[in-house]
Amino acid sequence: VIGRQFLVALDKALANAPRSRDVTQAKDAAASVLRNIAEANVTTGADRARRFQIALSEASECTACLDVLELRGALAGEVLVELYELNDRQRATLWRLSRKR
Repeated sequence: VIGRQFLVALDKALANAPRSRDVTQAKDAAASVLRNIAEANVTTGADRARRFQIALSEASECTACLDVLELRGALAGEVLVELYELNDRQRATLWRLSRKR
């Protein structure tokens, strides 16, 4: 759910942004989080944890993408704060899920 919320919020925030490699990379990383979560949800044990770790890595890439977009002026203000908060929640959830049980 949180991965979907982040992707929707990111797409909305970047809807009018000029097309760039940075924008594409951010959207691709966010979509990859969702794809890896879907793959994890049909596995068990160590494989499941590993797939959640991969999703966590992609979510960490999302943080870097937000940093780049902020530095280059593509995102700012409350929208950027909301995206960082959603991504922090996403990363925390994925971290918990990536721990082997």
